[in-house]
Amino acid sequence: MRAAKTTIIVVILSLFLGLVASAEEAEAPATPQHVIRYVELKPTFLTNFGVSDSGHLKYVKADVTVLVHNKEAEYAARYHLPALRNSLVMLLARQDESTVSSASGRETIKAEAMAEFREILETEEGEGFIEDLMFTNFIVQR
Repeated sequence: MRAAKTTIIVVILSLFLGLVASAEEAEAPATPQHVIRYVELKPTFLTNFGVSDSGHLKYVKADVTVLVHNKEAEYAARYHLPALRNSLVMLLARQDESTVSSASGRETIKAEAMAEFREILETEEGEGFIEDLMFTNFIVQR
């Protein structure tokens, strides 16, 4: 008789704990489908973009971070970093002083860089992945 009572108590406790666990799971917030991830394109970009009137090279120095929404996109950006860096260095080298010196010019560079990055990742991975590109530092030396 004692074993039967113990078994009934164990069954009741198991059912109760199962209901409590189910209620806690129901109250837990759903994990988001997209998680924001920032990928810094290190090291800092430094390239020349022309020659000043005095004959000295003009430089642009930029720190760049891209925003992606999942781990696969983060891995793709990191894996293809050499191609992305090359693309941005070549883009910066093609600029003129008026473009790198104005906010609207930097927005144009940003849009062109995002388009090139997405094209590279689309070609290599089948998806563009890059959601946004941010210049976290942008210095021009004339």
